[in-house]
Amino acid sequence: MPNDVLANQKQILANQKTIIANQKTILANQSQLEKLLANQSAIMGNQKQILANQKKLDDVLTNQETIEGNQQKILANQEKILGRK
Repeated sequence: MPNDVLANQKQILANQKTIIANQKTILANQSQLEKLLANQSAIMGNQKQILANQKKLDDVLTNQETIEGNQQKILANQEKILGRK
């Protein structure tokens, strides 16, 4: 009977060591998860900035198209003026 008690106590100790190792792994995983969440937050911020920059680029392209259209009108007007002289 005492051998069974000793065997059970050894098994309990082994299980406790395993539990402690698992808890350490869980803590390490939680730390990694916190880092991943922080990175995801930073990525989302970067994506928002990229979208804002794309909108600005779209505005620039629209302005360039407007400028090109205006330049064509100016050239046409200049040709009319030169043709009248």
